[in-house]
Amino acid sequence: MAKLEWRPLAAVLGAVSLVGCATASPVMDAGDGVYFISARASPARGGTTGAHTVAYQDAQKFCSQKGDGLHPVMVNSQERDIYQSSVGGGFNQYGGGFGGSTMASGTVNLRFRCSQ
Repeated sequence: MAKLEWRPLAAVLGAVSLVGCATASPVMDAGDGVYFISARASPARGGTTGAHTVAYQDAQKFCSQKGDGLHPVMVNSQERDIYQSSVGGGFNQYGGGFGGSTMASGTVNLRFRCSQ
């Protein structure tokens, strides 16, 4: 039987787990030439900062598709951190351990206009 090498597999799984950690809604028309987009990002993708980056990049793509030389101009932005905590522990015949952590994922609601 062939020996399975775990390090390359672990590296691939680690990289894949980081790919889908940020999402954005489709751009919505809020009226009067203002558009709205909402984005979320996990702590691994930068939390609120990562969500803001995803939202702004999608706004840039949207404006560039509407016309040559158009770029997003922010009207306003609402940001929020969502804190997630976990704790755990275990014991066996050799001892044990206990630990925990708190991380912040983030959400951003961005209103923008497309302008020259």
